[in-house]
Amino acid sequence: MRPSWIEVDLDAIESNVRAIRERVYPAEVCAVVKSVGYGHGDVAAAHAATAGGATWLAVALVAEGVRLRESGLDRPILVLSEPLIEELEAVVEWSLTPIVYRGDFIGGVAEAAARAGATPYPVHLKVDTGMHRVGADPATAIELARRIDADDRLVLEGIATHLSVAEADGEFTAKQVRALARFRDTLGDEGIDGDFVHAANT
Repeated sequence: MRPSWIEVDLDAIESNVRAIRERVYPAEVCAVVKSVGYGHGDVAAAHAATAGGATWLAVALVAEGVRLRESGLDRPILVLSEPLIEELEAVVEWSLTPIVYRGDFIGGVAEAAARAGATPYPVHLKVDTGMHRVGADPATAIELARRIDADDRLVLEGIATHLSVAEADGEFTAKQVRALARFRDTLGDEGIDGDFVHAANT
């Protein structure tokens, strides 16, 4: 194998995040640093992103979130898909915020948080608006939101979806965004509200 050299400019990451933060303010910025920061080094990239103003970090796996915590990062860390039930103790121990979309997992989060004395515990509910990979369909998600709202061990901190073809199909992406907005409005009509509404595409 040929030797290779990869140089990651952490100052550029910090500068880019700062520019994004200025552009989207007052929205917050969540830096996704899963998959070893997409090969840039998750811990180093996360520290650079937070220095640039990212107020949230996101990972795919619990182990990735734990590694960021062990590096001293204290920002909220979102786990982008439901972990295994067996990982819930670590989720709560390391103050990771899980995305949820299945009833049994939601119950598991509530129980783990109660055992740890960490209630009410924040969760983000993922709505499937067209990607069909993870998330609950809107009708099911409404029921899950009601369940979370009625459980004093949990707090619905946010709702989310994942845009499936944002780089290629503006019409379908707009349809997904409208579906998420309708879902948010339905929750609002029932007096259920969270701090964050987010949609993303890698």
